[in-house]
Amino acid sequence: MSRVIVFGSINVDLVAEVARLPGPGETIKTDSYVALPGGKGANQALAAARNGAATHMVGAVGSDGQAPTALAQLRSDGVGLAAVEEVEGASGLAMIAVDAGGENQIIVVSGANASAAAAQLPPMAPGDWLVTQNEVDWLQTAQAHRRAREQGAGVIHNTAPAHGLSGAELARIDVLVANEHELAQAAPSAAETGADAQARSLLAAGVGAVVLTLGARGSALYTGAEEATAVPAAPAEVRDTTGAGDAFVGALAAALASGQSLPEAVASANRYAARVCEVLGAQTPVDQVSS
Repeated sequence: MSRVIVFGSINVDLVAEVARLPGPGETIKTDSYVALPGGKGANQALAAARNGAATHMVGAVGSDGQAPTALAQLRSDGVGLAAVEEVEGASGLAMIAVDAGGENQIIVVSGANASAAAAQLPPMAPGDWLVTQNEVDWLQTAQAHRRAREQGAGVIHNTAPAHGLSGAELARIDVLVANEHELAQAAPSAAETGADAQARSLLAAGVGAVVLTLGARGSALYTGAEEATAVPAAPAEVRDTTGAGDAFVGALAAALASGQSLPEAVASANRYAARVCEVLGAQTPVDQVSS
């Protein structure tokens, strides 16, 4: 059975709802906050598991007492945690402000995530999919890509937070997922302008396929065909966009692991990401829509 193996960050998210997001140097008051499990890697692993994939998380948590919160939802949803190590010091932390329209501002403290190592990865096999992002050390992420390709597994890389990539690194990525800002940063030539040119420069550099996420406008899939494939968004009553991109990536990986074609998998991921936008927090079950 094909598996999804996620190498990445594990955080606790401190989420505060505000009437509007603060400007530079501005203080905004609100009444309360919630502490929720998060981290791009953990969010993606959870989304993969909730979409039916046998999923394993690879990463690190700290000894500061936050690990039970950080891992609670992964454990509850059956994500394999044998490759998650506890290290001395702080766990990863994200401080998130969410406004009335669902937009957010996020500050991320790396903490234990800086200790995550490719050596923790379990053996992989053809049909498996390795999922990575940019919230752990890039040299370890690049090593994880090499291991996956050597063992015949596919690689999905979500280039978030935005990160420039070299040609050799790009050639080890089967599916690159990025929003418009991240795509511009990942493209090998800064001279390329416009998302279409940037996506095609990534394909020319060796990426197997590029998925450009466009929020409420859906996604665009680039595979080398003359025209990009537009995949419409699913309707949603947006409360919080935190984790929507991670939900998309995890659902995409699960769909590919189940044997769906790439266009089918992108459509499945769009639908799941829309549902996640309707709840507060990146890991809240999508059937728990609060008033």
